[in-house]
Amino acid sequence: MTEFEDQLRRALERKEPSADFTARVMARATRAKRPVWLGWQAWFGWRAWTAAAVAASLCLGLILETEHRRREEQQGEAAKAQLMQAMHITSVKLRQIHKKVQGAL
Repeated sequence: MTEFEDQLRRALERKEPSADFTARVMARATRAKRPVWLGWQAWFGWRAWTAAAVAASLCLGLILETEHRRREEQQGEAAKAQLMQAMHITSVKLRQIHKKVQGAL
């Protein structure tokens, strides 16, 4: 075998834990856990920031959708005004042609 394989085998051999291993694990397990955040402190948690980001995204989406609809309405009104003007011009021209045809007969 190669030197590398020998080193790997030695590194992965089963070793007995130290004598104070059990005591250290039990001490850490019985140590008091961190207190749960309550009240205003909860706003600093990742869940609160995520909720705030989602709420802000929804508000922004609503604002953008409202603006989009307003622009479409304005464009519709402008198209309507152009159509009305075109209809008026067409009506005037048709009246002029009608008068000329009536006069020629």
